[in-house]
Amino acid sequence: MITYEWAIPDQDQLFQLYELDGWNDFLKMPKEKLYKAMEGSLLVISAYDGESLVGTGRIISDGVINAYLCGLIVDPDFRSQGIGKEMVRRLAEECAKASLHLQLLAEEDKAGYYEKLGFEIFTLGLKYKTSG
Repeated sequence: MITYEWAIPDQDQLFQLYELDGWNDFLKMPKEKLYKAMEGSLLVISAYDGESLVGTGRIISDGVINAYLCGLIVDPDFRSQGIGKEMVRRLAEECAKASLHLQLLAEEDKAGYYEKLGFEIFTLGLKYKTSG
């Protein structure tokens, strides 16, 4: 049975989940820095199968107007079980209670997943190019 907690997961389990899903191939972040990013979040939800972290997601926000869903990850072995959907539902519910406008940036091929969860495409996202 999957359980959900409003808490930052253990630093080692968090890092392992990011490594497992390949996110850290892009981020290239040590576990201490990844954990610090989680600490800077308005909300963090974690999904567990027993003691094992199988998913996480977070909201970063100014706390007044905007909120951004980021870092939604589900262990590949636990996908298609509604875990991501449930984490998004709970995070969105908390944002609605605080009257925050919830948004996210996603890769184009993931847009359909988020549209099924109640998001709609409304703008073009850009990122600043870094040298190197």
